[in-house]
Amino acid sequence: MQKIIYTSQNKIDWDAQSAFKLTNYYTDDENCMVFCYLKQYVENGNLKICTFCFDKEASGKNDLQLCFNLNPEKQRDFIAVDFGIDGISSVRKVSAENHTAAFMDETCDGISYRSFRSNDQQGFYWCGELTLSKEFIENHFYTVLEEKSIILLNLYKLFPGRNDYACLFPDPCNILAEKSEYMQEFVVLNY
Repeated sequence: MQKIIYTSQNKIDWDAQSAFKLTNYYTDDENCMVFCYLKQYVENGNLKICTFCFDKEASGKNDLQLCFNLNPEKQRDFIAVDFGIDGISSVRKVSAENHTAAFMDETCDGISYRSFRSNDQQGFYWCGELTLSKEFIENHFYTVLEEKSIILLNLYKLFPGRNDYACLFPDPCNILAEKSEYMQEFVVLNY
């Protein structure tokens, strides 16, 4: 089944989006089996990504890592953004050719971030909302996201100081330089 990201000229309510749950846990510790999911859509060429984590131990800027390639038909390089409830800790461009990562400024022009926290019947949760501007996408991936665009991505829940992690799509090694091999395809369709 093809995974879909919708595009619209207007904001699409998060409750109208499909949730992609992290279901691949590489841990034996029940405390690391945190429920997280991802929602995303394209608005006027800007990619909006929202993560939800039911993690009572949330802190810092490196709880999650989003890896993405927004133009896999033309390039193999990808970007990895490490972020958490307190903001973005790093943005790296990773070369698929020579497996090196170059740090970009975490206040990178074209990436905006906000987080919030709340409680409901399931307990405490926090959300991180990343927006990749149309200009950022054009400058780094040389494309515009529109209907029938293909993107690759994977989302990781990290536990700083530990080797445990969870991810959206299976990745048995969690090595940054090899993460392009474990991203999966999404297609952009009109809402």
